[in-house]
Amino acid sequence: MWPLKKKAPAKRGAKQAQSLKRRRRLSLFIRGASLAVMGLGLITTLYLWKSGLAAQWITETRDTVDREIAGAGFAVGEVRITGQKYTSLKQIRAALALYDGQSIVSLDLAEMLNRVEALAWVKTATITRVMPDALTVIITEHEAAALWQDGGQFFLVDSRGQVITDQGLETFDKLPQVVGAGANEHLDSLLAMKAAFPDLFARVQSAIWVGNRRWDFSLDNGIRIKLPEKGPELAWQRLNDYDKGQKILNRKILAIDLRQHGKTIVRLTPQEAERRRMLTRTGKKEESI
Repeated sequence: MWPLKKKAPAKRGAKQAQSLKRRRRLSLFIRGASLAVMGLGLITTLYLWKSGLAAQWITETRDTVDREIAGAGFAVGEVRITGQKYTSLKQIRAALALYDGQSIVSLDLAEMLNRVEALAWVKTATITRVMPDALTVIITEHEAAALWQDGGQFFLVDSRGQVITDQGLETFDKLPQVVGAGANEHLDSLLAMKAAFPDLFARVQSAIWVGNRRWDFSLDNGIRIKLPEKGPELAWQRLNDYDKGQKILNRKILAIDLRQHGKTIVRLTPQEAERRRMLTRTGKKEESI
């Protein structure tokens, strides 16, 4: 028999080429499998999301975790509310929207705060967890500054003119009453006059915003005070000085016009004007205003 020929050993270059080919095939397989898994996962996720099953599972899982946390002693047991005067506790509790056995950990404080600060009287609020089972709510309410009448409707406004509410206004009948479109936005000058001469301002029954530029005051005795567009505080001070020196507001007059700088125009009642004319005709002396 002829002796078997031995197989020639593969050259080193051929071995490297075969190894590289196998690695490429393996890499392509892994990539393909990965893409297939990712695609399947994406399709499954979309199905679960559109069918609502994912949301249901998330909700059920969250509720289960909440129950476990609450059962461990972290359920909301006490709510401490302070600072409210005109906002009822019932309104605040409704805005908090707590339910029995709710976990204190799961509270969405930002959302709760938005709801509380949306209440009419609430200016700002803070809501804080006090572990393990309490919640503190501190309320800062608007400070009512005036009653504003616009288009036949009344509103309660703060010093910045922001509308607070149109309910329960009878409690605030002692506040200044401002009338006219835009009157609520120009309270700064009015409140400055009130602060400077409160006794005189106490006689103001209503303040009318005229022509979107100046104030007319209607006093408790029916006298109309016309204030200038510029420097109403100075004109108001001049009126205060006149009244102290001459008791001008006790005279029989209809209006006092202070719109011209350094000049005061007084309009008498018809009866008083006729009386003065008669005094002039008879030569009798009449008192000056």
